[in-house]
Amino acid sequence: MSKKKVSILIPLYNAEKYISATIDSILNQNYNNIEIVIVDDGSTDNSLSIVKEYQSDKIKIISQQNLGGCAARNKAFKNSTGDYIIFFDADDLMYKDKIKNQMNLVERYGDDYIYSSQWISFTGEISTSFPPKTIIDKDFDSPIEWLTTSWQNRSGAVGIWLTPRQLIEKAGGWNETLLVNQDGDFFFRVLLNTKGVKFADEAYMFYRRDVETSISKRYVSEKANSMLQSYINYEAILELDNTYDTKKALAYNYIKFIYIHYPKHQDLIKLAWDRINLLKVNENWKIGGKKFQLLSSIIGFKNTLKMKKLI
Repeated sequence: MSKKKVSILIPLYNAEKYISATIDSILNQNYNNIEIVIVDDGSTDNSLSIVKEYQSDKIKIISQQNLGGCAARNKAFKNSTGDYIIFFDADDLMYKDKIKNQMNLVERYGDDYIYSSQWISFTGEISTSFPPKTIIDKDFDSPIEWLTTSWQNRSGAVGIWLTPRQLIEKAGGWNETLLVNQDGDFFFRVLLNTKGVKFADEAYMFYRRDVETSISKRYVSEKANSMLQSYINYEAILELDNTYDTKKALAYNYIKFIYIHYPKHQDLIKLAWDRINLLKVNENWKIGGKKFQLLSSIIGFKNTLKMKKLI
């Protein structure tokens, strides 16, 4: 077994109900050379006192004023010493073999790849059976292929990734100005510095749904603008791949934005349409429920959007 150290970095904000289970799932890993760096982001509940009881040679606790999840992740990274990094949320859980099975792939493929795993959402208790793999749960020879596939189908969760430290250093830290989709922006930049994605079997992470204290849920008014900006940032991919398929995947992000936010934020919706027009993409977009898609195929997406409330 490799002796290389893995750092698990956790931003913590008002997660007193969940943080103990999260830490325990990491300590129960069948891979011993780990450290956990927890940055408390100004919690107002008992989160900090709970994690302080775990403090040890393997678990480092840092406190900061409330600066947001990205600032907490950046601080955790600066204070970590691992050769490999897992960013993990304070309410999610790890399968016991996650790190071991990902590190087995590291031994085979090295530090030019990023290592993914399957994520499974849950509420309450974890299911005892594992669902089938999804479209992103496989190897990708090109990071661009993973990105374009995930944009049009199923996104990744923060905790699926095991990343060589050097790739994060090349990509830069988390963008502390974004209010939402910070992980999409961060791993987009990391992925573009890789040779591809290697998927680890039986390396599950469990994503807890409907957590009211989630860091990303503390913001309301500027979410839409921040989301759109993160999508605009993705257009950097065109410097590496300017094909129609990649432009279509980029445009799909904007279509999702328009579908979700219509009829609010008309200025942002216009900007999203402008980006689609610049990409010169024209598709019969398959988005929304069955009735929406059926009507859209007949009268077009824009006209169907105007009737959305009636569908």
